[in-house]
Amino acid sequence: MDPKADTTTKEFPNARFSEEHYLAVAESWRSPTKRVAQEFFVVDADRHVIEPPEALTKYLDKEFERDAPKLVTDNQGSPRIMMEGRLYQKPRGYGTGRLEGCGDQRPRGESLSYDDAHAHSMTYRDLDMDMGGVDAGIWFPTVGLFIPDVLNMDLQYALGRAHNDWIAKDFVAGRRHIWCATIPLKPEWAVEEIKRCHKMGARCVWMRPNVMNEVRYWTAEWDQVWEVMTDLDMALLFHEATGTYNATHSTDYKYDKYWLAHVVSHPCEMATGMCGLIGYGVLERHPSLQILFCEAGATWVPYFLFRLDEHVSGRPAIETAELKLRPSEYFKRQCTICSFEPAEALLKETVEWFGATNMGLTSDYPHWDSSGVSGVEMYIELYPDMEERQRERFFSRNVIDALNLQP
Repeated sequence: MDPKADTTTKEFPNARFSEEHYLAVAESWRSPTKRVAQEFFVVDADRHVIEPPEALTKYLDKEFERDAPKLVTDNQGSPRIMMEGRLYQKPRGYGTGRLEGCGDQRPRGESLSYDDAHAHSMTYRDLDMDMGGVDAGIWFPTVGLFIPDVLNMDLQYALGRAHNDWIAKDFVAGRRHIWCATIPLKPEWAVEEIKRCHKMGARCVWMRPNVMNEVRYWTAEWDQVWEVMTDLDMALLFHEATGTYNATHSTDYKYDKYWLAHVVSHPCEMATGMCGLIGYGVLERHPSLQILFCEAGATWVPYFLFRLDEHVSGRPAIETAELKLRPSEYFKRQCTICSFEPAEALLKETVEWFGATNMGLTSDYPHWDSSGVSGVEMYIELYPDMEERQRERFFSRNVIDALNLQP
């Protein structure tokens, strides 16, 4: 190992690679057309494609044509997707979604209609990355975030396959677009879809952190899913979405106002998902599984890790017998929390608490609450005294580790 690599290992003990490797990845993946923050290599761990309606229908198996999702307009004039007779996002009631439905996407800060937004998403995805200083991005669904809410498991699986085919064949163009596979909530089917998507180029898998349709993914029957993912070196990315019908025991069901439901759903569902994965021994059983938590903020993590550690220390050992390490040690070994709000209170302190590890940058582009194309510049402007090595870890290297990116 050369001296630079040795320095990296000593400075960041959880670093997966040598200094030479990180520099080679940056050189290989860097966008030659990026307009801002050219001195930094940046991986955005949460970008959203705004899918046209055909994303769920173009590659849908013929047998499900009668059940295909449809674009409709609700009685308030908002565009929504109808699946199984339900409107998405949910237009009213407890755990309600956005009043504007699929509309009001803001790739460059100004609101676009649904039609304009999905056209923009297809046409300007590279240009907007260059304008925002992003070299490579991990792409999540938008409409597809509601596929796990589908009750008919056969249809849920078919919609996931159709969406995966669409994003692989019709959206991804070039190496800088890293995509997440959508999987069904039946473990044995999930295994097969993960294998199929890996062959098509997917580098990771996304899931909702909620208990969807009573499925608890930290149970033993899901071990087969985590095993195939670690065999294929694919990371697991969690992403919440407000406005569902079958996110059972969901925190946002306390409220029938969207803004309140949205405030609590993302961090609270992520926190309970993280606690389940650690507390039920998933990370103990699968020490190579890498997990990223996206669009939930970051500063709640130290508190919950403190609380988990405190309870493991204070409760009888029989309750926590499956854990060989402290919960915070599992997190630091296998998890990355992805910040998407540059102005989040105590963000700099959280970066320092983690020693610049276990945290990555996201934009949530192009949703209403995203940092849009200006996120990288905002992080530079708000934290001008962040050490260069910390910024490197935050902007790209922690995600390079989690996704095992190669030159």
